[in-house]
Amino acid sequence: MEREELEEDEDILYESIEEVMNYIIDQYGEEIKRLIFTYMKDYATTDDIFQEFLIKVYKKIGSFRREAKLRSWLYRIAINTCKDHLRSPIKRIISLNDTLFSEKEKSAEDMVILKENNLRLAANVLSLPIKYREIFVLRYYQSYSIQQISEALDVKESTVKTRISRGKSKLRQKLGGYIDE
Repeated sequence: MEREELEEDEDILYESIEEVMNYIIDQYGEEIKRLIFTYMKDYATTDDIFQEFLIKVYKKIGSFRREAKLRSWLYRIAINTCKDHLRSPIKRIISLNDTLFSEKEKSAEDMVILKENNLRLAANVLSLPIKYREIFVLRYYQSYSIQQISEALDVKESTVKTRISRGKSKLRQKLGGYIDE
């Protein structure tokens, strides 16, 4: 997060709760929804969990201590909400049915191969245990640094590095040795 955004985040916390919630939805809503989707693998469930996330943020916004960045705090709430749901008896497992990437200016054959590879990689990432999956999503999809992941998940940086390494190893096994760094 840039310095101006951080200052902006700090200033917004002095506004009314409605303005704060609107700011959070505008600035982080889509990003949080994408994160939730990586856990839930279903659009309808993602919307439900996002609503649950917003309720938790609304109730807890007064307890935000500014020791962490607002973005990290929001991610922690979203991740914990997903984990709570996955541990609950309501948990549902649904396969991913959309591609994660689209490419322009490729031949039809290249597009089919790329789509198949992306689906295979995405399915394998999403089949990893949550502790590895969340690391991959934050690191490679959200472009978080090791430190930011550590803050978001409330784990040590060495734990993040270990999980990245072990997660890559698990992916290599699943993909038969093929994985780009």
